[in-house]
Amino acid sequence: MKLHSLKVWAPITAVALFFGLHCASAQEAATTLSGVQQSAAKSALCSAIASKFPNPAAAGPSALSDPGVLATAGASFAGSAQLPLPSATELIKTYAMQHAADILGSCATGGAKGGVVPQIPGAAVPSIPSFH
Repeated sequence: MKLHSLKVWAPITAVALFFGLHCASAQEAATTLSGVQQSAAKSALCSAIASKFPNPAAAGPSALSDPGVLATAGASFAGSAQLPLPSATELIKTYAMQHAADILGSCATGGAKGGVVPQIPGAAVPSIPSFH
């Protein structure tokens, strides 16, 4: 009886382990993106947010879970990082979840390459005095 039970549970355990490792590796990869990859991911996300929301500075955290934003950012990131689209999209999703505040701050200040310029009514870009 125990042998039969083992035969039934072994494949189920193997599948569960495979999916668990796959998810863990995607999350680990997102936390270990190189600086260049992080910049590319932020840029892709900021650009995707700007294309989807009329006022990106007011879009908020929900913008990072928007399927349209994630699909657009994933496609952009796939091209810049030379990754397959499914892998790039998963990395973008995980990176967005883990670094939401940093990404949104970067988008709001235009800090990401190709980022978004703040669109806050009445806000002005500060001038930098020149010292000649």
